[in-house]
Amino acid sequence: MLVAGVSAYGSAFAAPAESTINIQGHVFSYLENHPLAVANPDIEQAIIIIHGSDRNADVYYRTGEIVAEQLKQAKSTMVIAPHFKEKGDPIVPNELVFTSEGWLRGDLSKDRAMSSFSVIDEFINRLSDASLFPKLKTIIITGHSAGGQLTQRYALGSPLQPQNIAIRYVVTNPGSYAYLTSERPVKGSPGVFTIPHTSCSNYDDYKYGLQHLNEYLSQTSTTAEIVNRYLNRDVTYLIGEADVITDELDNDCPAQLQGVTRFERGKNFKAELDHAFPSNQHKIATVPGVGHSERLMYTSPVGLKVLFPTAVIPVAHLNVLRADATKLSPAPESTNRKLPNLDRPSVAKTHRSFLSPFFHPLFQP
Repeated sequence: MLVAGVSAYGSAFAAPAESTINIQGHVFSYLENHPLAVANPDIEQAIIIIHGSDRNADVYYRTGEIVAEQLKQAKSTMVIAPHFKEKGDPIVPNELVFTSEGWLRGDLSKDRAMSSFSVIDEFINRLSDASLFPKLKTIIITGHSAGGQLTQRYALGSPLQPQNIAIRYVVTNPGSYAYLTSERPVKGSPGVFTIPHTSCSNYDDYKYGLQHLNEYLSQTSTTAEIVNRYLNRDVTYLIGEADVITDELDNDCPAQLQGVTRFERGKNFKAELDHAFPSNQHKIATVPGVGHSERLMYTSPVGLKVLFPTAVIPVAHLNVLRADATKLSPAPESTNRKLPNLDRPSVAKTHRSFLSPFFHPLFQP
């Protein structure tokens, strides 16, 4: 059973204090814009937005809240930002703690109490309670960078599919993917895939493939069920065309077989998926001029339409965002110029001018 704690709600553009939930006697922290334990007939959709390796759930929460507010969807949208904590983070008694690699893979917590995927399952079960949210029809699960890795693997692994509720998965700029087959792209030959001749014998092990699955996946499904379920899910790969910087990118051998940059890896994964499973309905959306920034990815014209496909987006809003994204577009790949990492709160504050669309008068319709 999921029990929401108490949270303090701030202004539309300020993150609230973290709330806590109790899952089978264990505590987990998250942020919310509406109380998860209180019935709300106005909620029509929910977005679970998952942080990257910096675990800055407050920054991701603010992004989700800003988008919902500015598209006039805040009243009808539940924004939830889970906070997966690691050793050294401030924790409360009985709080779930994960390893830095474990939470994004769906591995068990350090005390082996439960998988990080089980935490997401609990949020979905709570949101699916019609006595609390009778009008909720859509749940969007999305994450950027390491959160994008969790989102893609969760879409593979979770058997949950609530009745009468659509779940959409938006996988944003992950560093690697879990492939459904043992083939990988042939370097220098676009559209060609084969089983690689490589010295890394573990290239197809989970989290990069479907061999040697972790406990959550192996206990909930067979490999055939995982593949079939994933292919039938509503998945969009949202990748930045300027996400070509290789700093802090997974450069282990299995990851390198997927491509050189996050942008290349995203394009390669979708191309191999289409090659192996040509009837799949997964979508890919690329964002011009934007690199490895969750804020600019999700607030780009492309990102907004992926998250809220039926929302009316003011033209002036799009023009401001497009101009602002251009300011942050990187130099050509060959220069490998590093961009400010707006996922880090200290850097985001320094570069607040880059976030001007959220305070710009033209942002309003």
